[in-house]
Amino acid sequence: MVVDDADRCRIGTESQDEWYFFSHKDKKYPTGTRTNRATTAGFWKATGRDKAIFLGNAGRRIGLRKTLVFYTGRAPHGKKTDWIMHEYRLNDDSVEVPITVSTKQLTSS
Repeated sequence: MVVDDADRCRIGTESQDEWYFFSHKDKKYPTGTRTNRATTAGFWKATGRDKAIFLGNAGRRIGLRKTLVFYTGRAPHGKKTDWIMHEYRLNDDSVEVPITVSTKQLTSS
């Protein structure tokens, strides 16, 4: 995905070097479990091991983080880029994670 006008996506006033996206998880094959990470410009390839994510000081594992690197072109002859992405997922078992929500009152001017 290429964002042509980054100013349209800007939130706040600080420098924005990180971007967050949510998308549908596509399957490579209709009956399989492999994830399709291909795009029209290239593909995302998993690298390294999945890293466990723990909740607070209790040390209870709640999910995993997978690191992906973007390659232009088609596998297996793609060219590695300097783009990385982290894919987060919760454990398969039902985990109740406390969510803290911060709200701000918006004023109209």
